[in-house]
Amino acid sequence: MQLALLGWDRSFADDFAPWAAAGHRPARVAAIYLGGFLVVAESGELRARLTGRLRHLAGPCVAGPPAVGDWVCLRSGAGVPADRGGDPALIQAVLPRRTAVVRREPGAGAAEEVLAANVDLVMVVAAPGREVDPARVERLLAVACRSGARPVMVLAKADRCPDWGTDVATELRLLAALAPGVEAHAVSCWTGDGLDEVAALLRPGRTAVLLGPEGAGKSTLVNRLAGRDLLATGEARDDRVGSRTTTTSRQLVALAGGALLIDTPGLRELGSGWAEAGTAAFDAPRTAAERRP
Repeated sequence: MQLALLGWDRSFADDFAPWAAAGHRPARVAAIYLGGFLVVAESGELRARLTGRLRHLAGPCVAGPPAVGDWVCLRSGAGVPADRGGDPALIQAVLPRRTAVVRREPGAGAAEEVLAANVDLVMVVAAPGREVDPARVERLLAVACRSGARPVMVLAKADRCPDWGTDVATELRLLAALAPGVEAHAVSCWTGDGLDEVAALLRPGRTAVLLGPEGAGKSTLVNRLAGRDLLATGEARDDRVGSRTTTTSRQLVALAGGALLIDTPGLRELGSGWAEAGTAAFDAPRTAAERRP
């Protein structure tokens, strides 16, 4: 696969130059599984693991282990394509991140978790009606703004607005009140309305990540944009419709048009106090009517 289709550009190539001189290969992290990583290089998909040094030192360039979307340096000569079995490739280093979607891990500590790296667009996905929690949406928007990538709001399941006694225009106004100046789109994966507008945001070689609560419709949106079922999903409870599906792990997927998407599991918590430092863009006063109770 051409690296440019994975988001590789001159900036990453410059950072990789010392490793290239040593005979290493670049690859991008597509998924993380117990004990290892799935990466994509020019030769295709590879299973990979960290070298002992990187595992203990967290890498010479960034803190923490590689995240989905990271560019990594594979030790020369190590590894074979994942579908052929064999020993995994060895990740020698992680290149500096251009952007990072980060949350504080739940609990009293201040540890941070990188949800996705090197993304160009952060799509905050919310469903209509009572499924929208304004405080949660604001926290997700804070995470999006801190990432360094462009934030966009997506109202998924727009066809269900009448079920909640509302309409798309009202829901978009509520989202606009939560995030003044942030672009918002309404989408129905059932009817297809709005899909073209969202697809137009996704350009070849660019990476978007979807953030939102469990059951907001992120995985369904990815599959509709891809035109086929790319993501494995698991069942989650939905008191209104009986069941729904939700992503069980973060993973990078390629769309037919050349764009890349990272879906994330539903985020139950972002860590206490996480939103304060990232909400300056949304601090305009709002009336009680503009906040959903």
